[in-house]
Amino acid sequence: MMKITGKYDDNVGVKDMSKRMNEYPHVFIKACGEKLIPGTMNFIVGRRVRIKEDFRIHGIDIDEPRQDLLFEKCLLNGKPAFRIRPLNLDNGLGGHGDHILEISSAHEFTDLDSNENHEITFF
Repeated sequence: MMKITGKYDDNVGVKDMSKRMNEYPHVFIKACGEKLIPGTMNFIVGRRVRIKEDFRIHGIDIDEPRQDLLFEKCLLNGKPAFRIRPLNLDNGLGGHGDHILEISSAHEFTDLDSNENHEITFF
């Protein structure tokens, strides 16, 4: 188990994940086993954290054949969540890199303060 802390940053991103989740909800539900709140919450962790893939959504299933979405189960402030890491199949890059973690959950987090550290736990 690994616990890290990160600062919530709602200024990062262009809402691509929200768009994907809204356009292909059945794909995300099938992969995750639950309906996630569309979008991701981005946390700056200050170091590179490699993803340990639990499962993936193949890009072909969301009309993005050159990019897959990797998922890792985690906890955000003690509540179940998923880290989602876009993976460009041509060059291995994607998302905001491995120092900004994109987290999504079926739980609503209304109390995220960008001035506080938030705990992310990986298994």
